Amino acid sequence: MVIKLIRISAVWCPACLIMRPRMQEIEKKFPNFEHIEYDFDLDEEMIAKYNVGEVLPVFILLDGDKEVTRLVGEKTVAEIENKLRCFE
Repeated sequence: MVIKLIRISAVWCPACLIMRPRMQEIEKKFPNFEHIEYDFDLDEEMIAKYNVGEVLPVFILLDGDKEVTRLVGEKTVAEIENKLRCFE
């Protein structure tokens, strides 16, 4: 099972900037997950298939190509960890 954590953010998004160091911490705690980052403005073609709304950042957890959960907006490290632990 390959778990992918996709992060969709933008350079103009204050919540995305706040989440950057939190996600670096998450990446260290969950090294077995494949971490992928897309820019809301630059990677429009890639993120279109994920039906991302207007609220950023968006975190999508995939099992293979199947979406298993999604977090939208600014989250604490604990909130993200709680979601990810179910899939370790």
